[in-house]
Amino acid sequence: MCGINGFMILGSHWPQQASDHLNHMNNAIKHRGPDDSGTWVDEKKGLALGHLRLSIIDLSAAGHQPMFDASGNCIVFNGEIYNYKEIKHHLGDHKFKSGSDTEVLLNLYNKFGHKALELLNGMFAFAYYDNANEVLKIARDRAGKKPLYYTIANGIFAFSSEIKALLELPWIKATPDNQAVYNFLTFNNLDAPETMFNDIKKLAPGECMTVSKRGIIEHFSYYDINYSDKRALTENELSDEVYNALDKAVDYRMVADVPVGAFLSGGVDSSAVVALMRKYSANTIKTFSVGFEGQPDYDERIWAERISKMFNTEHYEKIVTKEDIETFLPEIVNIFDEPMADATCIPIYFISQLARKNNTIVVQTGDGADEIFAGYRGWKKYQSLYPWYNRISSMPSFARKAMASIFESKNEESPINEIIQRASLQQELFWGGAKAFKESTKKSFLVQSWIKSVPTPDSYQVIKHHRDRFTELQKKFPWLTHNDWMCYIGYKYIIPSKYLYRMDRIGMAHSIEIRNPFLDYNLVDLALSIPYNMKTKNGEPKYILKKSLERILPNDVLYRKKMGFCVPLKEWSGDIMLDYVEREMNSFCSNTGIFKKEGLQKHVKEIRNGNQQYTNNLWTVYFMMQWFKKWMSA
Repeated sequence: MCGINGFMILGSHWPQQASDHLNHMNNAIKHRGPDDSGTWVDEKKGLALGHLRLSIIDLSAAGHQPMFDASGNCIVFNGEIYNYKEIKHHLGDHKFKSGSDTEVLLNLYNKFGHKALELLNGMFAFAYYDNANEVLKIARDRAGKKPLYYTIANGIFAFSSEIKALLELPWIKATPDNQAVYNFLTFNNLDAPETMFNDIKKLAPGECMTVSKRGIIEHFSYYDINYSDKRALTENELSDEVYNALDKAVDYRMVADVPVGAFLSGGVDSSAVVALMRKYSANTIKTFSVGFEGQPDYDERIWAERISKMFNTEHYEKIVTKEDIETFLPEIVNIFDEPMADATCIPIYFISQLARKNNTIVVQTGDGADEIFAGYRGWKKYQSLYPWYNRISSMPSFARKAMASIFESKNEESPINEIIQRASLQQELFWGGAKAFKESTKKSFLVQSWIKSVPTPDSYQVIKHHRDRFTELQKKFPWLTHNDWMCYIGYKYIIPSKYLYRMDRIGMAHSIEIRNPFLDYNLVDLALSIPYNMKTKNGEPKYILKKSLERILPNDVLYRKKMGFCVPLKEWSGDIMLDYVEREMNSFCSNTGIFKKEGLQKHVKEIRNGNQQYTNNLWTVYFMMQWFKKWMSA
């Protein structure tokens, strides 16, 4: 696990003090790689590459980067290739100088170029310089576990693992992307290629790119879900396939030259990971849990302790206090240079801190299972709503618009109104992670003249991009339904933009690597291909996953009520955030020219009056204020 940086000159203008610029980029993300660092600057080639190393595989100096091969090709690599030993046979009798996966990737790319991506099972973002053709090839893993940002400005292509490193370059200016700001207020995160910064983009999961002196000459997706028809398989057959795929995914993620631990909540997913880790290790396995002082409704530690004893792990706990959260809240904006309004960041921060404190720099987690196996009970309501939604969608246009107008005038905040509005516009019903402000609500507190500057003042465009792709897949795989759509958008958007982003940033803030076996692409392809009536059966979410795990976990763990990784945000930090929002509101609205004070005051008033529906909105506004102040000097 590492951080990568670099820039390539597209014309003939080589920047002054190029080496200093690269060093500043490295320093900005040194938390990603405290064990080693390296740079390579070649003015003749117009190229600068930097690397920060967190040593996981081959801890020796032979794994140093930037790494070169005999032909002068070079790579800077962030991540792990879990099957690197298996794919060595594709390189014939090549003599390796190290035991690192980096060297395997370097030589694999020399032989196959972007075609090498089809052979890789891992999490990665890297930049490979093809010396013979004088082009830079960059790529990101299928799920989007590792980030990669890029920009073209001042005739220079630059890239990095984090935006804050790009902002170290003097020719890159921090100005907000209005479309991204508008979309963030709906989703609390941003989908690729958007970032909150003008002219800075992020490579999407499963994408690669080639850059020459002429600019970007190649940019395409090398992966989408590989669906297969599983409708004829029995429950037992599906159960075996799921178990075997997860078993192999966990085994792959044990690959390391340092100990591998786990985040353990005591829920189904993390418990399954720990059970399978024990199968592949006779050594000490450290597990980590977090609870909240005096908040039993948010505490699953009793279940984590039970799993720890069952599988003989060395277990550590962190009890988060109100004072801990008060100290942490101002720090979060330093970690997230791309905003992330998600309170679950709080326990992940403290559990990551706990792991590093106890000398564990690689952990496995259960993230991703709920999206690919339909684990959210809240999704059930959409199954009942789709027939009504479809009826409204099929009505004549004038009737849809009349109905939408009537309901909006009665209560624009109503969830029913939102459903009718989407049906009237023939937009997809399920937006996945759109838990912040509704379209109508945003327009009540955004400055009208600013809204006119937004290219598309409708955040459905974020969903439509994925919905259009899913519609194409339905033509090829006609058995896919709206239920399968929910899993698809969960994997394609919610997981990379929310869960993987927060895990990468918070894990790297503590210099630890977080691995996600449920997001192994073979398991993802299988899970999304399983008929929905096997994912949710008899009202039980993740049914087929739980059936597959009955061989290793007790039923009271598998079938107890899901709690989730929750935070006593309202109980502990509501007043802190409210006080900050009220104190900073005047200057924030004045400096940004985006928000109307009276519109925000309405939300503050609702929260002061105890309206819990506005708690997430408070987090969103608080984070936006902090983020603009830190990154835009608002």
